[in-house]
Amino acid sequence: MYNLKSSIKKDIGIIILIILMFIIGIFSYPYFPEKIPMHWNFKGEIDRYGSKFEGLFGIPLMSLGFYLLFLVLPYLDPKKENYQKFEKVYQIIKYAYIFLLFILQMTILIVTLGGPKDLIPKITPTLVGVIFIILGNYMPRIKPNWFVGIRTPWTLSNEEVWKRTHRFGGYIFIIGGILIILAGILPPLINLIVLILSILLMAFGTILYSFIIYKKLERKRKEKRENGIFN
Repeated sequence: MYNLKSSIKKDIGIIILIILMFIIGIFSYPYFPEKIPMHWNFKGEIDRYGSKFEGLFGIPLMSLGFYLLFLVLPYLDPKKENYQKFEKVYQIIKYAYIFLLFILQMTILIVTLGGPKDLIPKITPTLVGVIFIILGNYMPRIKPNWFVGIRTPWTLSNEEVWKRTHRFGGYIFIIGGILIILAGILPPLINLIVLILSILLMAFGTILYSFIIYKKLERKRKEKRENGIFN
C-alpha cells in the first residue's frame, strides 16, 4: 500500500523548493514593479503582464496545489495498490514537475529585474524536452493506474496493452523530448511547428499504438476461442 508519511519524507527536496519560492516572493515583494511579465508568444515576445501578486506567488501557489494533488491521487485511484510498484518513478515525476515550475519562476523574476526578455522562450523548450526524456526513460516502469502514464480506454482495460504501450511510449517521449529541445534553437515559426508536431507525435502516436495493440490482442483471443483454446 502507498504510504503517505514515507512519501513526504522522500519529498523533502520538493517541499524545500516550494517554501523557497514563497520566501523569495515575500522578500522580493517590496522591490518588484506592479506589472510582471507572465506570458510570451511564439516569437519570444512578452504579450501579457500580470499583477505583482500573480508574478511572485502564482507559480508557488500552483506548485503547492500540484504537490498536494500528487499526494492525494494514489488514495483516489481504484488501482492504488500499484503505486507502491512504481513509487520511485512517481517520486521522479513529482520532482521533475516541481523543479520545472521552480526554474520558470526564477526565470520570470530574472526577466523582471532586467534580464533578457526572451529568456523564457529560450529556456523553456530545453527544460520541457529534458522532462520528456526523463519520463520516457522511466515510463516502461509505470504500472496500471488511472492518473499517471498513458491512459487510454485500451491501456486501462488490458494490462498487456498498458505494458506494451508504455514501452513504446518511452521511446516516443525520448524522441519528442529531443525534438522539443532542438525546437528551442530554431527560428520562431519553425520552432512552433516542430513543437506542435512533437506533441502530436507523443499524444496521437501512443493513443494509436494502444488501439492497434488492443485490437491485435483481441483478434488473437477471438481466434483462440474459435479454436477451442481458452488460455
